[in-house]
Amino acid sequence: MTACLIPSSLSSTLCVPEHGVFSFSDRPSSEGAITASYESEIFKAIEKVFSGKGKMAEAAHPSHLPNIDKLSTWVSEKVVLSNATFRLQKVEQQTVSYVLTFFKYVALSDEKREGIFSLLINKRNLATLILGDRAGDVLVDLKESDRVTATVGGDTLKAIKAGFSAASLVVREELGPFIKSLEKRLNRDIRRVFEYYEALKAETRRTFEKKGPSQNDAPEHRNEGMPSQEEARERLSGKLDAIEGEKRWKVQDLVSKYALHVRIEPVCAIDIEAQAPVFWIDIRRRLSSRAFPLIYNPFLRKMDPLPCEACFYPRGGYYLCDEKLHILCASCFKKCPECGRHYCSACSKAGCPRCGKRVVSRQDHAEDIKP
Repeated sequence: MTACLIPSSLSSTLCVPEHGVFSFSDRPSSEGAITASYESEIFKAIEKVFSGKGKMAEAAHPSHLPNIDKLSTWVSEKVVLSNATFRLQKVEQQTVSYVLTFFKYVALSDEKREGIFSLLINKRNLATLILGDRAGDVLVDLKESDRVTATVGGDTLKAIKAGFSAASLVVREELGPFIKSLEKRLNRDIRRVFEYYEALKAETRRTFEKKGPSQNDAPEHRNEGMPSQEEARERLSGKLDAIEGEKRWKVQDLVSKYALHVRIEPVCAIDIEAQAPVFWIDIRRRLSSRAFPLIYNPFLRKMDPLPCEACFYPRGGYYLCDEKLHILCASCFKKCPECGRHYCSACSKAGCPRCGKRVVSRQDHAEDIKP
């Protein structure tokens, strides 16, 4: 038994007195002792103390002013839009916010795979970077924030949602070798099942041919108890149908065995504020234009890449859609195979707005992996 003194706020949460004696055995040895075993009410109440805690934190990062002229040249020369133009309008020193999110994934099939990785998401333009070993570079200079926020803001939730989209593609790439291994083993086992049951069906046919009646099916030419040719065909058909049904069941069993179920969840997130230069560019596509912020990353000390506003994990070059000038990566800027028209998967998630045909993209595959 242990005597404990508990703060009043915690006492009310746990529904216990501020001063008391706790017994950690199933049967309290003294009258008035509070049972604190695993199945006790106080252990169930402890969950309320930690509910929602430890998931979200706020921090600040010291700022280092970079060479603005050098970065302006980089923006003008290195940022390329394949079907649009842009012009650097102005540069402003502003407070920018990032969400550093640590994701955990668990993949279950006939084997188990799990891992953890971190993404840094710019809340201003949703540029997303996978950090890998560079996560320590972001964490090393963090200090406690002066802000005290009771709720998570909409911009933070939007950034985490973009992070989920990118995380699905990150996990799919991470599991690539494992998925190929599953497919290889599935195809091997299905081939063996087909070979076995096709051989069984061939053997069944041969057996019926040996035991079946002759071509002359007259009753006077058949031995007593011998089935007619029509009856033999029905028995053979039923036997083959049974074998085919068992084969389909075995194949479905293999598909279920090798099916991959993936769960992704954020372990924790840190909302980080810093001062950084924001390079405002004016993007032009045909007669339309749009102002977009390119931001210097104060943690990695380089410019953030352009985001893909469809998958948030860009690969290949960048394009603009015609409707709302969304920035799309090459993997998300697809041509409709039916009508040949490019369309924006951020504007038209259901498929081509002209003919309704859906183009399968990396993000469609990633949607099989559910957070």
